[in-house]
Amino acid sequence: MKYYVTIYIDPLVECFLDFKNQCYWQREDFTHAFLGLTKGKSPDELDKADETLRQEYLKNKEWDKIDQKWYEAKEPNEFNDGFWGFGTGIANVAESLIGSPGKVFNNNQYVLDSNIDKNCYIIKKLRSPQAFKPSNRCTLELSKEQYEILLANIKNDFNTTKEITPNSKEPINEEFTYKLLENNCVTWVIQKLSDIGIELIDDEYKVPGNLIDIFGLIKSLHSIFLKFQNIDDNLQSVKGARAFITWTRSMLDNNYICYVNQENLEKKIQTFCKKDIENQRYYESIKKFYDKASQLKSIYNKLDFRLESITKKFNTSIKGDFELIYFDRKDRQIKFLKASNDYEAIAIQDLDLSQKYNNFSASKFYPFVFIPKDEMLSRMLYHKYDYGNISQEYQKDRNEFYFNVLAGEKSDKYWSLSYHKMTKNLRKIHAS
Repeated sequence: MKYYVTIYIDPLVECFLDFKNQCYWQREDFTHAFLGLTKGKSPDELDKADETLRQEYLKNKEWDKIDQKWYEAKEPNEFNDGFWGFGTGIANVAESLIGSPGKVFNNNQYVLDSNIDKNCYIIKKLRSPQAFKPSNRCTLELSKEQYEILLANIKNDFNTTKEITPNSKEPINEEFTYKLLENNCVTWVIQKLSDIGIELIDDEYKVPGNLIDIFGLIKSLHSIFLKFQNIDDNLQSVKGARAFITWTRSMLDNNYICYVNQENLEKKIQTFCKKDIENQRYYESIKKFYDKASQLKSIYNKLDFRLESITKKFNTSIKGDFELIYFDRKDRQIKFLKASNDYEAIAIQDLDLSQKYNNFSASKFYPFVFIPKDEMLSRMLYHKYDYGNISQEYQKDRNEFYFNVLAGEKSDKYWSLSYHKMTKNLRKIHAS
């Protein structure tokens, strides 16, 4: 069975009064982000099932059922584990600017009214049709463990805040204090997904509109992660998925692995944000974000290319273990992340190059070691790198060369064809 989480962005119809500036926020300026969890079928597949049912209802003249949608269900069912979101638990919007009791809601596909007299929430209507369109949602496939932990974490938040009502005066704690510009629906969504190892590029989104702008990139990066996860079952664990993010982010600012042309980046940003004194702070924050997004895109694309260079050698699907290697800038050490150590980082001094898979990665400057489950496939893949006993001098020089590249440091002392190809491509990028 496949498991999915979907981020939804709803452009709210109502206008909200800004008491501080005595003006109304327009509908396009005030949006809501929430999560939907489905299993067995993705939202796209459920939409298609709805359309099939609609044709049957038309044929049978069941007019009252024609417009029914799968996401209208208020109870969990075979495919749907509900819609969940974080928001203010009280009716006073002004208080949400400085901090109000926050609440995690179920059935968040519906807009609620806070009934102060009855001290309860009443379903007002289904959210706007736009919220459920493919353009406003980002569906990501999860492993069973990721899905179950995400759902458990959400339900825990729901139960923690269930005592919050429209008349509540105090939040449960700081974590569930809703602040419109700091701790809101978006930050909650990001936290829930980051906790299970989903790469969302930035950890500081505050506005749903900013998140929706990079749905395409989020899905692209996740699809590449899934290729690794489908080969290595260990990456289906939350620890494995989180380790993968630690590993990929360690490659940021390493020009051997990713490079962003700053001049081209600035031209792109200035198409929607002018660089001047008034906008300087905002401009720099935008530039920082797009620089990181561009680097991560480059990193994942290179990993995808290197993975494909392995998998294309076989006509069958391949399974195995990835050992992730990275340079820890904080303590300036090369470290391993692998399942056999529960993805706890291990500092290493040398890679044993008498092992053919280690020798392959060091020679090709791959930031991972891949160990196939099938020994026959392993021999086919690495037979050119099975040197048997090797000299200490080779071991020392090759490791130093390899580790320098992982650290992003220039190596004039050594040369290899793989290094030449890599630096040649890098020079082309710099010249472009």
